[in-house]
Amino acid sequence: MQKLRHSWLWMAICVLALSSVGLGEDAKKDAGTTGTWKWTFTRQDGMTGESSIKLKQDGEKVTGTYIGRDGTETAIDDAKIKDSTLAFTVAREFDGNKFVIKYEGKLAGDTIKGKMEFERDGQTTSRDWEAKRESVSLTGNWKWTITRDDGTTTDAVLKLKQDGEKFTGVSIYNNAENAVENGKLSGSDVSFQITRERDGNKTVVKFAGKLEADALKGKITATVNGEDREFEVEYKRAKE
Repeated sequence: MQKLRHSWLWMAICVLALSSVGLGEDAKKDAGTTGTWKWTFTRQDGMTGESSIKLKQDGEKVTGTYIGRDGTETAIDDAKIKDSTLAFTVAREFDGNKFVIKYEGKLAGDTIKGKMEFERDGQTTSRDWEAKRESVSLTGNWKWTITRDDGTTTDAVLKLKQDGEKFTGVSIYNNAENAVENGKLSGSDVSFQITRERDGNKTVVKFAGKLEADALKGKITATVNGEDREFEVEYKRAKE
């Protein structure tokens, strides 16, 4: 069974046809909280500032960091999401004084609307909070490092160019290039396929997954000897 599993796996990799069957309808409607979110606020001096957080969701569990004006990142606390309501706290320090800001809002697509609360001069202050998810582009190079049974590695590369919700590009593996077909980005859902012809036979491998800031995670599905197979892959954004 182990040899059979590796046989179809390497057949799919060599075909390197990644495409997409869409994810479920619920996943399309809600991309979750994963991503970078930004919002503006008014400081005590009347000037406008901007804050941002990076979030990663796993079920009802959310982790992430708050990004300060100087680029430093502070881990958020007590983060969770339930029934589309996100809540978390951020502990900050200003002029030697520590304070905690509580955030809670309703997630709807690429917007979170709610309230932020914090203590000031012994009193609780509440303000409206509206954060927008930063759009992430697929344009660029993506690399998936594959580890063989003997411990050696090889890279599969995607070169993609996005145009709205569609994208095109090529898949490169073992010096062979194949066009990316039917590329589509809906929210954070990514789908595409690659068709390769070998010895007169055409093989299509499909990919469906999620786009994060610097990662493209999902599953490849392929039909091998009349049987559908799938395995997980993760591409990382490569430096240009």
